[in-house]
Amino acid sequence: MSTPRNVPGHHKPFPELVEPMPDPRPYWIIDTVGKPWLPTNGMTSLAERKLLVPLVAGARSVARHELAHVKWSPKELPRVDFDLRYLMAVEDARLNLGLAWIDLAVLLTAEERAHVARLARQDLAERDLLAFVLRAIAAQGTNAEEAVLRELGREPQAVRDLAYGHVRRIRIELLRARRERRAPVASFETGLALAEELSRRLEPELERLGFARSLPFPLQLAGAGCCLGHGGSGGHGLARGRKGSKAGTGASGEPSEKDLSGELRIVVAPLVHATPAPRGGQRGRGRAVSEGSLPRYLHRWPLDRAIFRRAACVRGGAVLIDTSGSMSLDAAGIDQILFASSGAALIAIYSGQDKAGELRIVARDGRRADAKDLVPFARGNIVDEPALAWLARQSGPRLWISDGGVTGIGDTVSALVNARCMEIVAQGRIRRVKTVAEAAGFLARRGRHAGVA
Repeated sequence: MSTPRNVPGHHKPFPELVEPMPDPRPYWIIDTVGKPWLPTNGMTSLAERKLLVPLVAGARSVARHELAHVKWSPKELPRVDFDLRYLMAVEDARLNLGLAWIDLAVLLTAEERAHVARLARQDLAERDLLAFVLRAIAAQGTNAEEAVLRELGREPQAVRDLAYGHVRRIRIELLRARRERRAPVASFETGLALAEELSRRLEPELERLGFARSLPFPLQLAGAGCCLGHGGSGGHGLARGRKGSKAGTGASGEPSEKDLSGELRIVVAPLVHATPAPRGGQRGRGRAVSEGSLPRYLHRWPLDRAIFRRAACVRGGAVLIDTSGSMSLDAAGIDQILFASSGAALIAIYSGQDKAGELRIVARDGRRADAKDLVPFARGNIVDEPALAWLARQSGPRLWISDGGVTGIGDTVSALVNARCMEIVAQGRIRRVKTVAEAAGFLARRGRHAGVA
């Protein structure tokens, strides 16, 4: 028998009733209501016999999905040599399509569907098409799938074709395998093969379209919401409650609030102004070489005979600016960075207050925001960790303008938050600088070394 908390009116799932093989050990049912440290409100660990679900009647669909993991998922996910999120997304799709086939479809409320749509919009705003495609795949078989795909409406045709193509192919293959197997769901082995193939095919296409690739995060549990994002708190949230962490936990074993980062909201400011002219008054001048078809720099003949022009690859990188405390940014500062990067830099500012914060994209694709949109969201840090996780997913070089001080909820200093931030900085090859001038100088030197004339 399951052992949920004995609170009247709570919805109690019984995984022992659906597991394929009887086991004398009871499942431990953990209520996820009011647990902000969890990355999602539904997870399952078959090896540890733990089911994490909201114990309220309105969360029946979440419990239904987790029970599908009990019935149809393997006890442990195999070790794979690709990003585990591919497998988790396909596994969610496999189970959701199976539940729909037996008339137990996962049906999200209007509020949940709106939340999933916001996350999908955020994926596209961050140019994280990998996260978007996986979210759309995981939503298959639920009533949130349409809400996710609808967000592609304003994207270029190439982006729509890529996303629709992969989502449709996974659906067709899972349904075909289910029919051939004459069972409610395709086999796990089919899902594993599809996930591996997706990882091989999707990543080169993302590179070709110029989309950033997300850093993998340490997923320990398979479950509803890992890709859909029910009740989640951001892409890096899974790093907050890593298995085995002892420091910073209360008597119940849960992380104390001071060791948590605030919830990050990502917005894009109206980019109403064109980039100032880059170095030399001409964008993307290219570099001088000694071979070519059309002479462009005849004045260089006496020097090095490099009279031909070859287009230079100017990559502006990404600049994240901590605008908490006394740090601020004005239009002149943005122009200084854009000028140094030939107008190609992606620039964002962030700050926070209490338990939340905002990362605001203020320059991208040769355009910047107006001065009124450069006012900081608040005066605290709060969201350094998820903001740095966002920066780590962008194309390099990655610059972080900050004094290096980081905080979590309540703007309190935490050794755990600091350690996680430094780990992101190291893994994401993020360079910390102290001023806008220092960032602009680095980008200018990098442009010269890349051969920009």
